[in-house]
Amino acid sequence: MDNKIFSKFNIYDQIGYLLVGSVGLIVVTANLYLIGKSILIPPFNIENFLAWFIVAYFLGHVIQAIANLFIKENKTNFSEHEKEILKEAKKYFKVEKYSLNEIYSLCYMLSSARDVTGQVQSFNSYYSLYRGWMIIFIINSIYTLVIFILNWFSLLYLLIFIFSCIFVWLFYKRLKRFYLYSRNKVLDTFIILSKNKI
Repeated sequence: MDNKIFSKFNIYDQIGYLLVGSVGLIVVTANLYLIGKSILIPPFNIENFLAWFIVAYFLGHVIQAIANLFIKENKTNFSEHEKEILKEAKKYFKVEKYSLNEIYSLCYMLSSARDVTGQVQSFNSYYSLYRGWMIIFIINSIYTLVIFILNWFSLLYLLIFIFSCIFVWLFYKRLKRFYLYSRNKVLDTFIILSKNKI
């Protein structure tokens, strides 16, 4: 029973949800500590590990849901080179009426299913990770600006705000990079698979 549950807990769950939720919990805990509400934070120990794990995983899903609302990648903006590959994919899948975006989805499913290196899933997971972290620090920047700077201005809170903004920018750059990595790896994997008639 346990093996069946944890075998489905894949790298996307670990990176895209659990790691994102864990950082979210750290940020929330730090903010509660700074405003003197540390008494609300339950201790992190062996007895509470499962509860912390579940809360982090749940929070990761909430953060990714928020990211889905505000971060929209242009999935129809293909380069000329990508369009050529997708035209070949249209012939390979024998689906003439599908749009390029639908063809890309088929390439993604095939590449994910046959990706023995795990790079397609890894790049997609890291894209999700940076997207989630960016949302955390956007929220933290707004929170710090509204609560800390306007009400309890100090150099510490100003530094927290500045570093939160820097993290937003850094994670935005990383998510864009991993989005491109993921897209390129999907199409490269499709080319290999189609050439080998897999």
